[in-house]
Amino acid sequence: MSRVYIGRLSYRAREKDVEKFFKGYGKILEVDLKNGYGFVEFDDPRDADDAVYDLNGKDLCGERVIVEHTKGPRRDGSYGGGRSKYTMQWCF
Repeated sequence: MSRVYIGRLSYRAREKDVEKFFKGYGKILEVDLKNGYGFVEFDDPRDADDAVYDLNGKDLCGERVIVEHTKGPRRDGSYGGGRSKYTMQWCF
């Protein structure tokens, strides 16, 4: 498993927008959205590598996002939560 950080995330971005943005890069285990940033956890680290390489600097919901590997372990053990009421340019 490998987690990817998404920075400069639009407040309009919803979980389904992020899932579609990363679609085609492999099996996603979790999308965890916070205020202005989030995390995507991939089943295979190679898929995370491809997503970071291809998607860093791309437009998601009208914002040029930062996509990079997380720098450390998870801070909590929760799976779930996140925002659910926001929309976009790469928002679906």
